[in-house]
Amino acid sequence: MLIQNINNLHITAPKTYLLATEVSGTTVFRLRNTAGFGSSWAVQIGETNEEQTEVLVLSGNPPAVGTLGTTTASSTFEHPADTPVYAIKFNQVVFERSTTGTAGTATPMASGTITYQPNAYDTETKRSYTVFDDATGSLSYAYRTYFRNSVLAVNSLESDWITPAGFSFYSLGAMRQRIKEKLWDSTYIKEDSQIDNWINEWLFEMRNAAISVNEDYALGTVDIGFDGTDGFGTVTTADFQQIRRVDITYNGDDFFLATKMNVNDYLPDEEFSSVHPYIHWRGDTVFRVRPDESGGTARITFYRIGTTMPNDTDELELPMRGYTKSFVDYGLAQAFLKDGKSIESQQKLVEANVGKAQFTSQLSPRMKTGPTMVDVVEPINSFDGWP
Repeated sequence: MLIQNINNLHITAPKTYLLATEVSGTTVFRLRNTAGFGSSWAVQIGETNEEQTEVLVLSGNPPAVGTLGTTTASSTFEHPADTPVYAIKFNQVVFERSTTGTAGTATPMASGTITYQPNAYDTETKRSYTVFDDATGSLSYAYRTYFRNSVLAVNSLESDWITPAGFSFYSLGAMRQRIKEKLWDSTYIKEDSQIDNWINEWLFEMRNAAISVNEDYALGTVDIGFDGTDGFGTVTTADFQQIRRVDITYNGDDFFLATKMNVNDYLPDEEFSSVHPYIHWRGDTVFRVRPDESGGTARITFYRIGTTMPNDTDELELPMRGYTKSFVDYGLAQAFLKDGKSIESQQKLVEANVGKAQFTSQLSPRMKTGPTMVDVVEPINSFDGWP
């Protein structure tokens, strides 16, 4: 089982250049700038995907401008002046395995700690990977990876799960890969996060389109306490957008539907009944309940902004899974625009919007809501005055 970990540490790492040519076998490197380079950090000398790129670890001495100081091992290759040098911090990739799939716990494998290999290049995907061969792998296993600094003994966060079956068709990782496969050359997109951002942009577009035709889509519920002095409460839920319904309880058992009103709709000395409470809003998240009584709880049903899909294994919401093409089309539109291909970009954007329109039109009657569906409560017959 060949497990691949993409070599992307250089993307966000501090970068500088060699001040002069350094011969092979040296442990001293002269740099133009050492800002962001820490003691005992790993450094990548050369660009990712290049044959003579290598990774070394700095000594414990603080690096200084003009002389980087010593590395813990000698260089293998000669590096000319102005060769890029990245402070990537980690010099190893640790491969973990769970023999019970993604439901289990991943633990480091024997011989699964591999030196970071930025000079390894996959001609098919045009990406650089550090690869580990699990000779005892199985289709039922699942894997994770993380980066490690062997001197400082510090690790990065774990990756998402890697499975032999790959990502599901409607996952973030699968949609990103489909976008890349449809581009003539995707290497001008330096970070996968750029494509991920485009996919998540379209996720919000699709979610808002669904809410526009189905008022019960993407709802959440949260209980918020309000005080007994003036009835104020604050919604702190991260994905709160706006309210759909509020129920008030003063004793924790009996709930009463609150009527929404404006802040100018009542007099300062006006009295309210606890069996017919009112609520008004003061800003985006602060509300006031009348009467406040001795305090209580507002059960708020609200429209959710929703969350993004940050991980490769994250999947689209169920109603959207049949419309992955619109996500790919939108991502392609943004990629073409970034590449200066405005005509192709507009064409793909039109296709994405067609997919969104199809999604909303099919979602509406299926849920029996929206402008295309009217429920007939009672049958019409001759007794209603019609012949």
